[in-house]
Amino acid sequence: MTAGGALRILAVAALGAALTTSDSSPQDERAGGIRADLVGVRAYLESAEREAGFSGVVLIGRGDDVVFQEAYGFAEADLGVRMRTDHRLRIGSLTKPVTASAVLVAVERGLFPLDVRIADLLSSCPESWSRVTVRHLLTHTSGIPDHFGDLEAVPVQATAEELRRVLDGLSPGEPLASEPGSEYAYSNFNYVLVGAALEQAMGVPWEAALQELVFEPLGLRTMAYDDVYAVVPGRVRGYERDEELGLRNIDHDDHAAYAAGGLLASAGDVFRWSRGMLTGKLFDPRLVRESLTPYRDDYGYGWQVRRFFDRVIYNHTGEIDGFSSHLAYYPAEELTIVVLSNVENDSAILRACDLACVLFNCRPAVDPRESGLTPGQRCGLAP
Repeated sequence: MTAGGALRILAVAALGAALTTSDSSPQDERAGGIRADLVGVRAYLESAEREAGFSGVVLIGRGDDVVFQEAYGFAEADLGVRMRTDHRLRIGSLTKPVTASAVLVAVERGLFPLDVRIADLLSSCPESWSRVTVRHLLTHTSGIPDHFGDLEAVPVQATAEELRRVLDGLSPGEPLASEPGSEYAYSNFNYVLVGAALEQAMGVPWEAALQELVFEPLGLRTMAYDDVYAVVPGRVRGYERDEELGLRNIDHDDHAAYAAGGLLASAGDVFRWSRGMLTGKLFDPRLVRESLTPYRDDYGYGWQVRRFFDRVIYNHTGEIDGFSSHLAYYPAEELTIVVLSNVENDSAILRACDLACVLFNCRPAVDPRESGLTPGQRCGLAP
């Protein structure tokens, strides 16, 4: 079967309701074998839950249509509360492409150009940062040493002030690790800086900036920042899995990672945001194309651009205490795969690769620990 044949299952919007049931129907039969691929997706996930304890939400989309969305495992294992598709999970660094999209909306509105110097937007920057721009921060090519670990874990509302404390303590002559724009080095601190710069430029708190620039235009009502002390409707508990002790609780002791990784979202939120960004609802298609073009190595503006299964893929992974997440978009097939897990050491990117493998008619391993394959091999890359 060709890739197009395997994926034509996702192009039939009328089958949306049929995708959430394993019962056959005349509609399935008229589709000429379409249902078999979805049975494979469901069989893989049910086996992953049964054999490897997969817990989370999986969403598959074709274009703007959600064609598969199911929940597995437990949102609260202590109380036996099953996961639901509308539950909200911490998405870690999947926050970064959302942050980048907010910055690009601001750029299109004329608040500042991509090549504005960060020192012109933030006070207390060391003199050595004088040539570092917003573009460099978005692409992880600033050369700025990663001071993320110097920031205290404070609520998102206090991060800008905490950042000022760290910046004030830096030496004016602190050298860069590399020339701005010359080398890629993934850094949470880059995105903390760009978030604070946007907050300063707009004159509103970071959460308010995201609401105005991204959430409200796309109608995202449940994507928000996590508050570890608040009672948050629909928030699930995070876990880790110990090979000897089994599932273990993770405390919510990390307030947020601000613009670098602090968002709480449902799988539907992630999908709706990605469609809004990729289809040009937030900013001009020219900026969309630019954001998906690698600047150095394989990273654009908040997106990693690679080839999985010999296909171009735009993607990003997120990991934070108790959670693992992945967003994958295969443009040639208009295929979106969202995997959000509340078990931190169940790699969401590997689950997403396995699901793509099913849809592209290859054979994935259910348990990553027993597959005998490297992550690259599981994603269809060379050894």
